Amino acid sequence: MKIMCQEHYDEVVRYAESIGDKTLRECLQRLERRERNPRHPCEIELYKDFAPYSFLFKERYPDGRVGLVGGLVYHGRPDRSCCFIDRPFHGWATHT
Repeated sequence: MKIMCQEHYDEVVRYAESIGDKTLRECLQRLERRERNPRHPCEIELYKDFAPYSFLFKERYPDGRVGLVGGLVYHGRPDRSCCFIDRPFHGWATHT
């Protein structure tokens, strides 16, 4: 995984740890598994998103093409993510 926003990443990880949340780590692990897909290996690039404690991610293939693009979005209290969820949730979720 290529972190394109190290300061933001460090802040978000500290925040998740401070609230005892495990959903961020679970989402990051799912993205890391996507990188190891034997049929379509890629590198995940992680960028700072406009929503608090959230990220934009891109799959980048070895030839430079971009694959799946989405968000690793924090649904806080109140939820300021501007993303639709069908039931209230507190933590991080992957959106594509």
